[in-house]
Amino acid sequence: MADERRVSTPLVLALASGMLAVAFVVYLGLDEPPGAATYEEAEGPAALHIDDRTPEATAESFYDAWRRRRWDAASGIATGEALRAVQEKQRADEAMPHEERVIAERAWDALAHAELHLLLDRVDIVSDDRYDLGGTAEYQLVGRPYRRRVEFAVVREGEAFRVERMELGEVLTELPDLFRAEAQP
Repeated sequence: MADERRVSTPLVLALASGMLAVAFVVYLGLDEPPGAATYEEAEGPAALHIDDRTPEATAESFYDAWRRRRWDAASGIATGEALRAVQEKQRADEAMPHEERVIAERAWDALAHAELHLLLDRVDIVSDDRYDLGGTAEYQLVGRPYRRRVEFAVVREGEAFRVERMELGEVLTELPDLFRAEAQP
């Protein structure tokens, strides 16, 4: 006899309602109407810029690509643990059921329009080619301020820098209830 596992109808309805509520909140938080230019087409401060010339710029570029789910850009400036984390997140995104992915992509597109400020309060030179950085990432999440602690290990590889490790820390702002379990942008 085949092992059948069923999900209860009330649970499915509750999950679907939750996803619709998240999609509605994201939609209301958009500054531009659906169909607006994506980050690849955008210019100005909200465009994704990758800069690997300094440890600080590399850390900010990596976090920005990570929060926008721009995995190719993040992979290009990652190594070691950070590169493995990017690959794992990309696989998880690709494995999402279609309906969930559509809703998630709306949230990611909203993030692509929010300018990132990475305010570093610590830069430790561990060696000639290794740096530890820490600070606060700030941007708008669904029309509300979002602040989160983040730590990086950055290494020099040739003439460029690469993020070796990123640790997402404490969320410093109050999130809407819908986002508390998903504080991983």
